[in-house]
Amino acid sequence: MTTRTFKTLLFALSGGLVLTMASVSSVQAEMRTWTSADGKTLQADFVGTAGAGANAVVKLKLADGSVTSYPIAKLSEADRLFVKGNLPTDPAALAAEIDKLVLNKLKESYYGLRDELAALPQKTDLTADEKVKRKEEIEKEMQMCIPNEMTTDNQFLRRIYLDIAGRIPTFDEAEAFLNERAPDKRAILINDLLDSEGFVMRMYTYYADILRIREGITMMGNGDLKVDPYMEFIKQSIREDKPYDALVRELLTAKGKVWENPAVGYLISDQGMRLCNLSNTFTIFMGTEITCAQCHDHPFEEVYQMDFYKMAAFMGTTDTRARGGNAMMMMGSGDYRAEIDRMNKVLFDAGKLRPNQTVDQNLGQWFGTHRTQVVELENNVVKLPHDYKYDDGEPEMKVQPGTYFGDKTDLSQHESPREAFAEWVVSPGNPRFTINVVNRFWKIAFGLAQIEPVYNIPGHLDGQAQNYELLTFLEEMMKDLDFSVKDFFRVIYNTKAYQREAETLTPSLTQVDKGTYHFPGPILRRMTAEQIWDSLVALTTADPESVIRRGAEEYRQVMNVDPASLQTAEQILQWKEDFRNVSKLQKYSGEIVSREDTVDGVQMFRASELRQPMRPDHFLRMFGQSDKQLIENQFTTGSAPQVMALLNGTITNAVLTSPDAYLIKEIAFGKGSKRDNIDKIFLSVLSRYPTSEEKSVAQSGMRARTDRDMSEAQKLEAEALAIGNVIWALVNTREFMFIQ
Repeated sequence: MTTRTFKTLLFALSGGLVLTMASVSSVQAEMRTWTSADGKTLQADFVGTAGAGANAVVKLKLADGSVTSYPIAKLSEADRLFVKGNLPTDPAALAAEIDKLVLNKLKESYYGLRDELAALPQKTDLTADEKVKRKEEIEKEMQMCIPNEMTTDNQFLRRIYLDIAGRIPTFDEAEAFLNERAPDKRAILINDLLDSEGFVMRMYTYYADILRIREGITMMGNGDLKVDPYMEFIKQSIREDKPYDALVRELLTAKGKVWENPAVGYLISDQGMRLCNLSNTFTIFMGTEITCAQCHDHPFEEVYQMDFYKMAAFMGTTDTRARGGNAMMMMGSGDYRAEIDRMNKVLFDAGKLRPNQTVDQNLGQWFGTHRTQVVELENNVVKLPHDYKYDDGEPEMKVQPGTYFGDKTDLSQHESPREAFAEWVVSPGNPRFTINVVNRFWKIAFGLAQIEPVYNIPGHLDGQAQNYELLTFLEEMMKDLDFSVKDFFRVIYNTKAYQREAETLTPSLTQVDKGTYHFPGPILRRMTAEQIWDSLVALTTADPESVIRRGAEEYRQVMNVDPASLQTAEQILQWKEDFRNVSKLQKYSGEIVSREDTVDGVQMFRASELRQPMRPDHFLRMFGQSDKQLIENQFTTGSAPQVMALLNGTITNAVLTSPDAYLIKEIAFGKGSKRDNIDKIFLSVLSRYPTSEEKSVAQSGMRARTDRDMSEAQKLEAEALAIGNVIWALVNTREFMFIQ
């Protein structure tokens, strides 16, 4: 990062960022009647809007030609809808407004710190040592209030691929972007990546972490219940840019079996743990931690145990396991247990069971998953705990559903309390739903949220948020964009704030806690486990997104088979084989992946398509992939096993350097001189060309050890090994591991 000066700050703050006005070129200026919320009217032309959030105003041109500003929040509902339909939607305009808010906060903080530094010698409540320490802190924070330089095209290229597609760019992708001469090529690339399958895979890994999507779905993992429909539902929601509020509403209101209605996967995840699911819902979708209120009044927030159980009562008529024989009636058959007994006898008589076995346990377990479904009960089962000790209720007393913040709900307007709860969660009157999602999405782009930790948003944002005006702007922008995730990120990634160099000075815990880090650029961060793995996939396969996991339709067909139709041993065994084949990886052509599609015997496919999560000894888990038991349970801290895995592990020493690896095959068997190949290696691994010194060192490293007695195959293998050594060395650099 270049040295920053106060002159840089002044230049950035005076660099022509003006208040964004809504374009009215597509809306004819017309004299219309405007009505305020209290019924007053005014004849005026619509000129545009300015500001955002609580400070947003509409510009009105009066009959005498003067222009006046009026708060949008004080307009009638009809006029607010009119204005909303004409708000600026151009990502560049919205990005410029965000940049202005970021720079204003940096400027405000810089001058405040400068004044504190000047007054420090006169302070009498600090010792000499404390003054020295505070002086160092202030000087560091002032340095972090100066906007970083803009990224080079190479830096931007690598960062935007990692943040949107979840991996580094391939050589062809990098070369195409760097050779592009269009002035808006960054915006074009952002659009292309947001519409790519790479974005679907990258965002899926994010959702899978916070939603705890795992094989078997349930908390402990029911191996007889397949997760594929739920996985595909989330991916398809990302692919079609389903509005975020609509996605959440589906997750909270879904009913039925997972192969029929995949959205039920969210509630089934906490099967039999209704209260835990409520806590998780608040944490994930409202950034509010209420778990401790399950047992007692919250010690730090105004959340009481009674509040918790009133909220839990919204889910009190919902169960995740059907009861009774009727739950097992399937496709017109009789009692499923009788059918299982019949099929076991068929297998036994045909000699298809193992020695000393009289039943096939899989049949009962697999058909038994029909019980796992989300259903509505007749009565609300939520009661206060037996040891409830507060004076606003009695132990084991039934409680009525009720919200403790935001809008009140009218149960009579909904089919069930759960429907009412879902509408309350995503409603505009919920003060935390939208704030939570924009806070979390900001962290994806910048590495640090406006409010940390993201799961504990305070009740009063003003004075708590890092940049209150910016956060409320993002909140209103998300609503104006109708909760389009793609459009939200399109704006964020087009900001200068995002496209600045990474901040290499680490924000202190105090800065994070008090919200005094104001984003001179995204923070320098290590890649996640999935980003590291998927980047290695990009180095070893010709098309990183060519293999996907499909199984939802096959699972639906298998589970909807009527047991009565399985009359022969061959039919029963074929059904079992079909069940086992669900979840197999496929190419886009529909062809099942075989061993020939592996690299040195290892499945180098995107993390989003592999087992959820991978086994504990896998590369992904070692580098921080979540075990999907807790919300956001991934980590990016380093460890000695990680170092050993990079230096000596199978993935980097055998797979990455294998003659079967795509990059090595392209170089060893492709055209071009050794110097050209070094350029290709650097551009593929680090998204930049080598310096002259690096090229010289790499040339030495790529000298293959061969002799005249070697066969051509042995010589090619030796050359591949030499190329692999250079790739291995670059992958083991900090430049590869970190997002600049």
